[in-house]
Amino acid sequence: MSYSVFISYSTKDLETVNYVKDLLEKYSIQVYVAEYSTPIGVDLTNHIKNSITNCDLFVLLWSSNSKNSEWVTQEIALARANDKTIIPVVLEPNLDLPVFIKNLKYLEAYTNTQNAFDYLKSYVYDAAEKKSRVDGLVMLGLGAAFFYLLTSDK
Repeated sequence: MSYSVFISYSTKDLETVNYVKDLLEKYSIQVYVAEYSTPIGVDLTNHIKNSITNCDLFVLLWSSNSKNSEWVTQEIALARANDKTIIPVVLEPNLDLPVFIKNLKYLEAYTNTQNAFDYLKSYVYDAAEKKSRVDGLVMLGLGAAFFYLLTSDK
């Protein structure tokens, strides 16, 4: 299954980030967490931009810490600019989403953490399964076309 999730977060919330990362990686989901996914010596800004551009899903772990992070704001803007599906997971009560994603439905992890992350896991797994089926059909179609070209009379 080739499905990638970019997690946007504050390093002050790394415990929650690690939980989400571990939860998704159990299901063979590729999870981008800048703390671990960017090799030493690589331009962090370009690596993050490329990772957001190429991800299948953008997960925002929204807290008072991430609200105060310049990186997180820029990552959200880049995800929006690239038409990425964004799933905000709000970690604290009474915390509004940024104005440019304020209209998105979000998961309230502060009311029932387990339900919120179970929903996220199910959503990601279902999306990955769907993508895998579509990718499989595309490959089957390409294989059939290649076979036809090889065996057809010219």
